[in-house]
Amino acid sequence: MHYSTLLPLLPLLPLALAQTYKASFTEYGSGDSFGSPNCNTATAACGFYNNPGFNAAASQNLFGVGPGAGAGPACGTCYRLTPQTDSSGNALRGAKAIVVKVNNLCPASGNPLCSQNGLGGTNQYGANVNFDLCKDDGAAAALFGGSGVGLAVGTAVKVDCSQWSGSGNIN
Repeated sequence: MHYSTLLPLLPLLPLALAQTYKASFTEYGSGDSFGSPNCNTATAACGFYNNPGFNAAASQNLFGVGPGAGAGPACGTCYRLTPQTDSSGNALRGAKAIVVKVNNLCPASGNPLCSQNGLGGTNQYGANVNFDLCKDDGAAAALFGGSGVGLAVGTAVKVDCSQWSGSGNIN
């Protein structure tokens, strides 16, 4: 086989190497039922927020460190989130895929959605990771759209942040 026959396949290589996870999606921020503060501030675990741009907290297994340990290795990474079903497994209507930048931690302690055992473990919805979408920057509204749900299951694919629609980080 000649290498020249493989050259047309080179553009597909990043797709084959992309990190893809089954993911659950939730929302947090001002006015949620947990009393969370505004999530679009520099008090997030990574120490930055974005405006404009959609932010999300990643489950501890993906974030890479626990509470109080500062910025994890996932800080500043981007993911395309695609919701597919609600928490009961029913197909979603009105939900849309978005790209988010990780800027916060969804801690494992006391939070079953974010307490998967490593990236091979799953939560109660069979998801390997959870993304808690910031309500205050519009990420939750953009993903859930007119679906009428606040928890969905689908896929998360790590992408280059050039696909993210935000601007730079604000510290």
